[in-house]
Amino acid sequence: MKTLSVILLLFFMNCNLFAQHSIKVADKETKQAVVNADVYFLDSKTGTTTDKTGVFSVNTKNPGVLVQISAIGYKTFVGTLTPQPESIVYLEPSHFDLQEVVVSGNSSKLQGENVANVAKLSLANNPETQGLSLSQKLAGVAGISNFSTGVGIGKPVIRGLSGNRIAVFSQGIRIENQQWGDEHGLGLDENGYEQVEIIKGPASLLYGSDALGGVLYFSDERYAKENSVESAIGSEYNSNTRGWRNKGAFKLSKNRFHWNAFGGYTTHEDYANGNHNLVPNSRFHTGDFKTLLGYTGNKFVSSLKYSFLNEQYGLTEMEEDAETITNGRQPELPYQDLTTHLASSENTFFFDNEAKLKFDLGYIFNNRKEFENGADAALDMNLGTLSYNVKWYSPKIQNWTLIAGSQGMYQTNKNQGEEELIPNAATTDAGIFAMADYHYSDKAYWQTGLRVDGRHIDSDISKSYFAFNFSTGIFQPLTKNLLARANLSSGYRAPNMFELLSDGVHEGTNRYEIGSPTLKTENSYQIDASLDYKNEHFELFLNPYFNYIRNYIYLQPSGETRDEQPVYHYTQAHAYLYGGETGFHFHPHPLDWLHLEGSYSATFGEDAGHQDLPLMPSQKINATIRASFSGNKTASKFSVYLQELYSYTQNRIAEYETSTGAYNLINAGLSFEFQFGKQTILFNAAVNNLFNKAYYDHLSRYKSNGIYNMGRNFTFRLSLPF
Repeated sequence: MKTLSVILLLFFMNCNLFAQHSIKVADKETKQAVVNADVYFLDSKTGTTTDKTGVFSVNTKNPGVLVQISAIGYKTFVGTLTPQPESIVYLEPSHFDLQEVVVSGNSSKLQGENVANVAKLSLANNPETQGLSLSQKLAGVAGISNFSTGVGIGKPVIRGLSGNRIAVFSQGIRIENQQWGDEHGLGLDENGYEQVEIIKGPASLLYGSDALGGVLYFSDERYAKENSVESAIGSEYNSNTRGWRNKGAFKLSKNRFHWNAFGGYTTHEDYANGNHNLVPNSRFHTGDFKTLLGYTGNKFVSSLKYSFLNEQYGLTEMEEDAETITNGRQPELPYQDLTTHLASSENTFFFDNEAKLKFDLGYIFNNRKEFENGADAALDMNLGTLSYNVKWYSPKIQNWTLIAGSQGMYQTNKNQGEEELIPNAATTDAGIFAMADYHYSDKAYWQTGLRVDGRHIDSDISKSYFAFNFSTGIFQPLTKNLLARANLSSGYRAPNMFELLSDGVHEGTNRYEIGSPTLKTENSYQIDASLDYKNEHFELFLNPYFNYIRNYIYLQPSGETRDEQPVYHYTQAHAYLYGGETGFHFHPHPLDWLHLEGSYSATFGEDAGHQDLPLMPSQKINATIRASFSGNKTASKFSVYLQELYSYTQNRIAEYETSTGAYNLINAGLSFEFQFGKQTILFNAAVNNLFNKAYYDHLSRYKSNGIYNMGRNFTFRLSLPF
């Protein structure tokens, strides 16, 4: 791989010559230049800003340059530019926040113009993303919940589905890290990521098996601006856990070469609940490193990426008297030690007719250890996954565009400890797909596609699975201010080895789980729709959905006990999941600094006999008042927010499952950016669970042990960009 990269690099250094073109950005109404507009080249992940005359330069021979241009007070522009003498891009004034482009789909479109239901969360210096785990931060998005084990371990839940039903993509490839285990987290650290896109509903067409419930697509932080050096250090303190998070970043861009490096370390003591009691062995610490090396040519863009993450999490088995707990940072027995290495190569080739070919190749090594009674790991599993992702994007032919490709992986699981949760196994996946867009007007379009997948598992049992999937949807502006979209899509998921063959107690779950080798493939058929209303000062959205899953696999409590733990069986039933999200954003004029936002989300799950499914998230209301200011003498940017999160009583529960009471949390925070000499300083402070409420979340694994969620927590963050 290294030799091939050097050969390609030398070849393109010799054959690519700089071709510089200038493009002006101007106000659509006044025709005045837009100064300091942010210009981002989506394919190369590089960027620049417009100068004092509103001009930026493009160094390329490529006839089509995919670019995103954004500026405060304007609608974001996304499109393919063909650099010509005196080229001008006009931005349309807007009072609302900037829209972001969706990069996870088959083509780059603004978030509000995508057929699929895609939510986005900024991870880079976002003062309103609060939480000790990445999954907690994702749970702030409407329709997303957090399946938690303490405060450090969390798994996102998209409309009632989690684990293997959600595909996670990073560095261009699918993450494989034993995600069937509900008691450990995503295996990713947010450091080095700019944002995450959340695709709700079956996305198996573009992302393959395990995307039955949705997709989390993590986008790397962009490179430094052309011919520049950027760096930053940051620190965060959490009062509840006496927790520290320290991180640093370095970016270098020189001509066509780019290098990013990120590193961080996090450490927390045991957390305290709303009754001021410490939760024993809920402590954890993590360390991460990530680096990217990129090259941008006229006809070729390439990057080599590597990331490392080590996580150690203490596991709480029961709540103890606070006076008997000895707090600390090093996890006590039992605890997990998880290590993940991810290396990948992302490559894009451009053709004269504006077609392009993307080829991503990656390898993931995940080691999972669990220590129960001594210095030797009782569980020691190695998971190695080699995967590829190939996509060809056609040029526009009349009103049609096409994307076709293939994805696959080869995966091995090997046990080295005396305890085996699942046996040694090898899994092979392969799939081919095609998706087409038909633009029947300037903004409206129809999208449809088909995919064929196969999976083979070779272990104590040998099984093969095969499936067809389809997707069709439409995006249609109904009026100037009202947009509609509708989708019908299918997805499939083969049962994993844990669901097929597990038989025993697993630390962290506090239950005895028994698999079933006769489980069949899950098949999902979902209808979802969206109505979005937007005028100059008000936004409103409504996203209902209905999801039918044939042969839905779930854990059913039996009411029995074994090894002093409750027994759960993996079983299947046809299931119906339905609900949706609705919300608004009010930005009153002339109070341009004021933002009122709110959302409601609900998911209901039943089997074919109309019995409630277990572990469904409760209904939630999220309301926020935010004030943002800029340009005063004290700080160049200042904002403050007050948030209320209300969770309804969850009494729609399965047999042997317990209900969860309602709770109401108040959160608040402020952030400001100011100059100290020539140094920019970013600071924010926040408090979660302001009134120290003692509560259970329905998706907390510790609820069955009588352990409350975290109490009041003050967070202080400081960041220094250089």
